[in-house]
Amino acid sequence: MKSKKVSTTFTVLSMAAGMFLTPASAYAEPLASGQETVVDSSDVSTDDSVSEKTDSDSGASETPEKPEDSSSDTSKEPEEKDDSEDPAPTEPDVTPSVTPSVTPAPEPSKAPTPDASTSETKPKADSESTKKDANSSSTSTKDADPSSDNAAEAAAVEDWSQTINYENYIGKKDLRAGFARVDKVYAYAKVNTRLNVRESASTKSRIVGTLSPKALCYVISDSDQKWVYIESGDVRGFVKSNYLQQGKTALTYVSRTGEDNMELAEQVIDPEENEAFSYKKETVYDVTNSSGEGIITFAKQFVGNSYVWGGNSLTNGIDCSHFVWQILTRCGAYDDEYTTSYGWRSLGEEVKSLADAKAGDVVCYDGHVALYDGNGKIVEALNEDQGIVDTRKVDSDTILTIRRFTSNDEIGDTNAEKIWNYLRMHGFSKEGTAGIMGNIANEASTDLDPTLLEIGSVKKSGLTGTQYTALVDAGSISREEVIHSSSLGIYSGGRYGYGLCGFTDPEIKSYLCKYTIDKGKSLGSISGQLDSLIAYLEKHNPSLLERLKTSDSVEDAATAFLREYEKCKDLDREEIERVSAAKQIYEVFQEYQSPVE
Repeated sequence: MKSKKVSTTFTVLSMAAGMFLTPASAYAEPLASGQETVVDSSDVSTDDSVSEKTDSDSGASETPEKPEDSSSDTSKEPEEKDDSEDPAPTEPDVTPSVTPSVTPAPEPSKAPTPDASTSETKPKADSESTKKDANSSSTSTKDADPSSDNAAEAAAVEDWSQTINYENYIGKKDLRAGFARVDKVYAYAKVNTRLNVRESASTKSRIVGTLSPKALCYVISDSDQKWVYIESGDVRGFVKSNYLQQGKTALTYVSRTGEDNMELAEQVIDPEENEAFSYKKETVYDVTNSSGEGIITFAKQFVGNSYVWGGNSLTNGIDCSHFVWQILTRCGAYDDEYTTSYGWRSLGEEVKSLADAKAGDVVCYDGHVALYDGNGKIVEALNEDQGIVDTRKVDSDTILTIRRFTSNDEIGDTNAEKIWNYLRMHGFSKEGTAGIMGNIANEASTDLDPTLLEIGSVKKSGLTGTQYTALVDAGSISREEVIHSSSLGIYSGGRYGYGLCGFTDPEIKSYLCKYTIDKGKSLGSISGQLDSLIAYLEKHNPSLLERLKTSDSVEDAATAFLREYEKCKDLDREEIERVSAAKQIYEVFQEYQSPVE
């Protein structure tokens, strides 16, 4: 909301989720002495360049590392064969250039921090000056053609819009979304050349990555099989157990060497193209999967497994309450002790009705408990006859209560994704969502910064938006000051804009405080600010809220939000800019695979 409001960009740098490696609490059993013996060399590459041909056709000689003596002291580091003993690599018949197709993570645009000399302008200052020059030139001509003014203004908006890369609004897809975090089981490549990681358990399948000698990997499953399923960085696939050091020897070596000092697999196939990536929905890396959709995705992989009363194994037998506990715990949505179906009735946050239920919610019945899939059915450990199923309707039995444990407030890697997913979860059409976001891109800068403070107030107070937000959250700036802006305001009535929608009016700011500070959230919370927006519209303009939720026109939605909520000065110019931004945002998100849709 602004009255000839100006702003500047403060970039919010999003840190990728760190892959912090922790000591293992469970490890693979030591290999039997027979497994230490290398039987053949059909899946070890002797050339650093990876051929797409199968090993049997490549003609390359492949030699495993000399087997370690299983009777030796396992506390010693495994011997590494002298390089002079390695066979001379032979060139394959065809050595195609393999370049993994990796899409770099988008970098947010950067803008300088304003100082006292900074002119009070929006991020699109250059285009505004262009438009002002065009307007002043046209008004000096007595018989100026109004249509030429409109054309010049539209051209200036187009020039400005072309400088914004809305592609950065979508982050790199998290292929591990819905995976469960599991304990680390260490292993490393027991070869002198390179060990191929395959897309399936066959030498005829594609090579998705390679492991250099003694490169680190983690055993995810099939540790006792001929082909072991492993994970190493973004490479997930199958390797022959003959060439993989597991057990205590691997644990000792990794502990002494240090995980951070060991190489990981080299990627050959983009993870999105690797069919083996989701063979097992488990990972040793940090994942954000406590969203409802992540919980259900993880739970459904156990459909068909056995029911055992009192059981606690997702694969070998489990009952209904243990099933819910295991799923929520392994997905990070619940971190307390096991409880019975009766106990679940008083935990978590109560959901008012079935109409308000979302994926991942816990549905409690008399003597039974299950997980709601978000589409009218439940995933449950039902009984001994049927086991774990996902086919029954949620209202098949009388529902006693529905409980929520999921962190559904802000889903996404970027501010844009979080806003898009939030509005879509709350019933806004894609067109309505884009219309609102086109306005936010003009109010909170194209970074969609929820902590953005009016540039004039930044200069007056010496505080950045981030600093102001931190002081409010700490209680150093009062709730009253946030609402009435008596100290920092520079406009009539002392008001200043803040946040996604440039919240300015005291009534609107009282809603902002109610849904952020009063609920224990940061003033800069995206979900809190959008909660306050919806609550305000429900009370003061329910017609606009309904039209935004059902709109099938990006232009109509952007215009309605501008004229009925933002109510800026120079509405005609603002409309051109905001509609242009909304349309581009809409096009970008056509390619986005939202986890909530």
